[in-house]
Amino acid sequence: MQQLDKKQEIEIKQELNTQEDKDKKEMAYVSKWRLFTNAWSIWRVTAKAKKITRKIKQDPNLYSEEWRYNWVKKKIRKVLKIANVEINVIGIENWLDRGIVLAPNHQSNLDSILMLAINDFSLQQPVAFIAKQELWKTKIFKHFMNLTDNIPLDRNNPRSALSAMKEAKELISDYKRTVVIFPEGTRSAKQEPEEFQSASMKLAQMAYVPIVPVSIIDSYKLFQKRKHGRFVIKVVFGKPMMPEKFISLKTEMLTKNVQKEVEKNINLYKDWDPKKLGLKPKKVDKKNRTNFY
Repeated sequence: MQQLDKKQEIEIKQELNTQEDKDKKEMAYVSKWRLFTNAWSIWRVTAKAKKITRKIKQDPNLYSEEWRYNWVKKKIRKVLKIANVEINVIGIENWLDRGIVLAPNHQSNLDSILMLAINDFSLQQPVAFIAKQELWKTKIFKHFMNLTDNIPLDRNNPRSALSAMKEAKELISDYKRTVVIFPEGTRSAKQEPEEFQSASMKLAQMAYVPIVPVSIIDSYKLFQKRKHGRFVIKVVFGKPMMPEKFISLKTEMLTKNVQKEVEKNINLYKDWDPKKLGLKPKKVDKKNRTNFY
């Protein structure tokens, strides 16, 4: 039994080391000049987030939910500016204004920020994330995690997963939130998604709500060597999968169907260029560097 514990400990350490390697890789090609010139601004934002979080702990009603979401969104604009990112969104009408599950592939650490940047508080329900527990322990991110509805998940603890699912179900059913869950469980760091975890779509069955497959295209390239200039990431919202159609399916089969939809739209839009096609966006959100097609 003691040997088994040691083996598990080694496996966990290896997984954490792999995760650290990915994190280092994802910092490699972010412009040092941009980081340097914005260092003071980043420090101020983090300090402000820390101050707000401390006040919320003392009085949860001090800042309204809408104010907190909008404040976080404003700060996200700085991240998009530093990274020099532009977002092309296809199929935003599929993001239903009700309690739903968004199921995106996961290419980089930027993916959660993309979802927040696209989310319009006046048009869709605000997003909540099921996120790895480690984010609540990092020097910077921990001050932002409690400003919006985020649910910690200990990936090494099955009970934590069950608890996270129950909390997410409550957010969807009682507060009609959009809950984002990354079915791969971790970042793929490439265009093709890793296999979606078989139980990842159980939440939608528990809450009896639609699933919207989301295809994130090219966000992994942000951390590779590339030409200077604005970098375009595409986010495709697939057609909603309604609960009455999948409630009787086994969760494993449902998850495979979601992955097929995500992969289908990646293949359909990975070479899609609106400029070459002569397409103009239906809507432009300059503040959030987002074009809607």
